[in-house]
Amino acid sequence: MPDFTDEELLAYADERLSSERSAEIERALRNERLIQDRFVTLLSERDQGQTSVGEIWRHGSLSCPSRSVWGAFVTGRLGDGLTQYLKFHVEVIGCRSCAANLADLSHHAHSPESERRTRKIFQSSAEHLPQ
Repeated sequence: MPDFTDEELLAYADERLSSERSAEIERALRNERLIQDRFVTLLSERDQGQTSVGEIWRHGSLSCPSRSVWGAFVTGRLGDGLTQYLKFHVEVIGCRSCAANLADLSHHAHSPESERRTRKIFQSSAEHLPQ
């Protein structure tokens, strides 16, 4: 029988795991009665307010950077330390919400419309810059 932590099972419920780990848990939930029972118990306890500080932290996505930080990441305007953390957050932790933000911002950052908008803003602001 696969071994999943309570945190992983709750993260699965909140869709905060990598696709691969989510698929493993989903298979186990379909086939393993003990995992099913444990999962239902965890959800029930959480719904009754029996949560830890860690669960509140994870459920609130408190470690997830804002969309503006991801935007700065996409355009290369961050220092090495924060850039490394963001890569770790998406690649190692596997935060699906942040990966979706990153994919969306990456797509829009290189679109012709985005480049036109950036050029237009720069041109309209250029006269206000000190000479």
